[in-house]
Amino acid sequence: MTVAQETGELRNPGLPGSEEFDTLIYGSPPLAYPATLSQYVIYNTPDPAYLTGRINVSAFANLGAATPWPFTNTNVPLNGHVCIPRGRGPFPLAVFAHGNHNPFENSTPGYLYLCQLLASHGIIAATIDVNFLNGSNFGENDARAIVHLEHLKQFRTWNNTSGHPLHGKVDLNRILIVGHSRGGEAVGHASFFNRLAAIGPVLLDGSAGLGPYRFALSAAAAIAPTDRQFVPVTGPTVVPDSYFIIHGSKDSDVFTFEGYHTYERAHAVDLANPTVSDGKFKAMLWVHKANHNQFNSVWAPETAPGVAMPRPSQEQIAKVHLGALALAVLLDRHEYFAVLHDHAVATAWDPAGTELVSQYQDPQRIFVQHNQEGLGPLVVSLPVQGTVAADGVVATRQLTALVGGAATTTITARLAWNAAGSRLLLQVDPATLPAERYKVLALRVGQSNEAANTANRDQDFTLEVSSGSRTAVFPASSLHRLLFPDPPPFGPAKIVMQTLRLPVARLVECGVDPSDLRAIALVFDRRLSGVVYTGDLQFTN
Repeated sequence: MTVAQETGELRNPGLPGSEEFDTLIYGSPPLAYPATLSQYVIYNTPDPAYLTGRINVSAFANLGAATPWPFTNTNVPLNGHVCIPRGRGPFPLAVFAHGNHNPFENSTPGYLYLCQLLASHGIIAATIDVNFLNGSNFGENDARAIVHLEHLKQFRTWNNTSGHPLHGKVDLNRILIVGHSRGGEAVGHASFFNRLAAIGPVLLDGSAGLGPYRFALSAAAAIAPTDRQFVPVTGPTVVPDSYFIIHGSKDSDVFTFEGYHTYERAHAVDLANPTVSDGKFKAMLWVHKANHNQFNSVWAPETAPGVAMPRPSQEQIAKVHLGALALAVLLDRHEYFAVLHDHAVATAWDPAGTELVSQYQDPQRIFVQHNQEGLGPLVVSLPVQGTVAADGVVATRQLTALVGGAATTTITARLAWNAAGSRLLLQVDPATLPAERYKVLALRVGQSNEAANTANRDQDFTLEVSSGSRTAVFPASSLHRLLFPDPPPFGPAKIVMQTLRLPVARLVECGVDPSDLRAIALVFDRRLSGVVYTGDLQFTN
């Protein structure tokens, strides 16, 4: 199936929809902001129907130091901006949260450009004030998560309040939470906290003011997030809901792409039950030349002029890809999952010349090789049975942090060759691989910036798939470009794998019988030398 066949007549999700909407401010007055915090005075005069209470986050965090907030951490306000479609509803809900920034500048309006887009498509979209946790603060991302969940609770309260303008208008079964930077890390914690009755001694059942939550989250989305600035007692957070992440190669704040570790932990293979799925997807978009701050329309660029793409281009990418996510998961426009499956679907909508890398893992999949068995030789992963043979390829499993930063717990395979025709061959028992049940053969693979790879040149190889006497041959480049890593502003280049998706229907067209699949080979015949890293090989939908 080609991109055109998969997308049909999709409309650009980054363009406004046809719904009219109103933009309102909600808040918790009175708030005696001093002159130095004049940007927050707007929350003293919210829409009269949209007054909110205060919450106590003292069990989780202090307020940012050296900022004269007119409240303490025991009574922080629930302030925000919300774009509400006109009409009867009910409408899905999306709530955005910013990250750490100069607390004297209000970061909250920085996602109105996204809220307005979603509202025009029939989604209630809010951007919330978490500025009181900004500044000289650290380890407070659990508090950011609680604040995010309490804003969701406020919308639930309005939805359930007879006579309120939002009564019966919020579809509480369709909720998307989105965060940027530390707020991006916090949406992962919010996804985790959402299912809990307590965090340590802090009750989340409403009896002490916080909670209850247990919202039906459709997905959590992270924009250039941090990772592990807060770690629960149970270990690094594993996001239980469907997860989307977007990050830029020129990020000069979270320059180690820490959120990639969050992505790898989410919906990982269960070695005890490798065929069992939790029913959730995950998707990633790596944007060459995007920086950190330009995803927020208020923040000045942190990079020097000419280093990153122009702000309008970066905002356009955010609108297209977060718009596609929202349409897919909140409005049941499942055709927009095509943009998550393969960023090439959005080529005509993204700024001309944009270079992207994307990954997607569907909840319906069977791994042929996932590499998580340990650091020994490469094997075919159970329950599929088979053998792995390397001819001219040095194949090693490594616990390599491909994006730098903190140590990783995800094993990848490093494949290096120095002669054309080298190959890695996976022979499988067709009785153990029901490939005919799936739509796509997917391989995560990416090149490094090691000397064996020519700088600024796409890497390439041949993918061979065989059944009986029939073999189908596809250049990797016919499925997607394998970009050379974009030089980062700091530290080593990031090795970000691209998901190559080969439709099973194309195998059938070439005479390969997916019910009798015998071998899959990576043949390194298109470059004399090189190094690539592979994450997993799977049949998926």
